[in-house]
Amino acid sequence: MNWTEWKPFPEPNQIRMIQAPQGPGVYELKNQETFEYVLVGISVNIKRRMKSLMPPPYGVGRRNNFMKRQYVLDNYHDIVYRTLSTPSRQEAKDFEKTLLFSGKYIYNT
Repeated sequence: MNWTEWKPFPEPNQIRMIQAPQGPGVYELKNQETFEYVLVGISVNIKRRMKSLMPPPYGVGRRNNFMKRQYVLDNYHDIVYRTLSTPSRQEAKDFEKTLLFSGKYIYNT
């Protein structure tokens, strides 16, 4: 398993075109201006989950994570992301757990 290269986060009106796998895995966002890691997360469909990182009307999520989504919207021009495909959600969850223990993320998943 290998991370993809870092990619620029899409503009809000282009979030549906994000380049990410449609299967299970992990994603990670970093602010390249401040060098801060913003968040890490998992999903059974990474592409769908990443589309939820923008607030309405751009994003598709319904989770109660306004501050995180607003941060992504306010800073999308400085954010880069990468993804890691995994064979299963459980493997993604185990990998995410290891990353979260680092304490380097502004937001938890």
